[in-house]
Amino acid sequence: MLVVGYENLPGRRNAAAPVPAVVPASATAPASSNSASSNSSPAATLDAAAVQTAYETCVQKAFPTRADAAPRAAACSRALGSHQLKPDEVALARLTRGIARVALGDKVMASEDYLEAIKHYDRLINPANPDALNLFRRAAALDAIGETDKALADYSDAIKADPDASLAFLNRGILLATRKRSYDRAIQDFDRVLVLVPDNVEALISRGDAFIHLGDFGRGMADLDRAIALSPENAYAFLVRGLAYARRDDARAAMSDYDTTLKYDPNNVYALVNRAALFSLDRKPDLALKDLDRAILLDPTFARAFYNRGYVYFMQKSYDKAIEDYGAAIALDPEMGLAYNNRGLTRAIVGRDLTQALADSDMALKLMPTNLEVRDTRAFIYLKLGEPTQALKEYNDALDIDPSRAISLYGRGLAKIRAGDPAGGKADQAAAETLYPEVAQQFSMYGLD
Repeated sequence: MLVVGYENLPGRRNAAAPVPAVVPASATAPASSNSASSNSSPAATLDAAAVQTAYETCVQKAFPTRADAAPRAAACSRALGSHQLKPDEVALARLTRGIARVALGDKVMASEDYLEAIKHYDRLINPANPDALNLFRRAAALDAIGETDKALADYSDAIKADPDASLAFLNRGILLATRKRSYDRAIQDFDRVLVLVPDNVEALISRGDAFIHLGDFGRGMADLDRAIALSPENAYAFLVRGLAYARRDDARAAMSDYDTTLKYDPNNVYALVNRAALFSLDRKPDLALKDLDRAILLDPTFARAFYNRGYVYFMQKSYDKAIEDYGAAIALDPEMGLAYNNRGLTRAIVGRDLTQALADSDMALKLMPTNLEVRDTRAFIYLKLGEPTQALKEYNDALDIDPSRAISLYGRGLAKIRAGDPAGGKADQAAAETLYPEVAQQFSMYGLD
């Protein structure tokens, strides 16, 4: 097909998880170091006992999740607004509120908290004798603002300071896997966690996902099945296993796991978007749109949700809506080459803005220089523009890489015919129809035959 297919999302843990692989947030100018946010109620009149209660509710044992983010963010604001916390307490309260705010969808205010937490930890950490826990916490804040290399360095320093710091091994492994794609090194860290804390569910999930990415489906599924057996209501475990099944083209098992994810975490946008992908591939666009609409409502900054909804609209021939959603995805993620490609293709199909369509395909090619779909799209646009020689060049570039690519063969045949080589063109089209009997219908649907 000419359209780039549905994007299946990586199974990254939400920023508010107990052991966060936190989504980067855009930085804003930080407020004063021990102030409550502008939308929190004043807390300066709290007595010492009330401040302590608020602080303990804020930090608790683990970082916030979506389930408890709202009360914990409020408790953090009360404690911070009292101006009675010690510097290390301010740092942890800021970090905790940042994670809670991400879970609540307020990434801008969360960024302020992360930056303030980092400032406090910078002052608290003695480079000559660093505290492992403070290093760990600063690493979490650095990860949250996208400072991956600095976060990795802090996790490594935390491990040096405390070789039994299982959470530092776990978070370093998650970063190595999700940000660096260094799955072998990540697995070493997860192995260490499981020595220190046998049957650690987070480590089993993360190691299982790493094995899957390395193509070791057997060991990956063994870890994920074990994690689910230990924690049968763990939504994230089902999500990651669903992704693994999807990679194996087991749509039924993947759907079951996405359903279970949403049973235990109804607002999980990754499960909604991935389940929508399966609905779309199963030709159930209404169900796909329902999931995607909800995902966008929950997280209107989720570029992939807009991209996938654009794909559904495209398949329904709602081209104006598709163009709008691809544009929204690009506005949120200017590096999303797939969205540029599909918007360019859609513009070419409707026959409007062909110059803009070509500009979209130029950007897609810059971002994805080896993607053959982009070559096909560019050739299609050139055919629409009445430039068969340029189209021929694009199709040849695609066929140099994949000589059996039916779409490119048929398109090249059409370009040859329009360039004055009907015999060569018909030969290409015949070869393409042998490989893919419905290829002519594809071009006819888009106004080229």
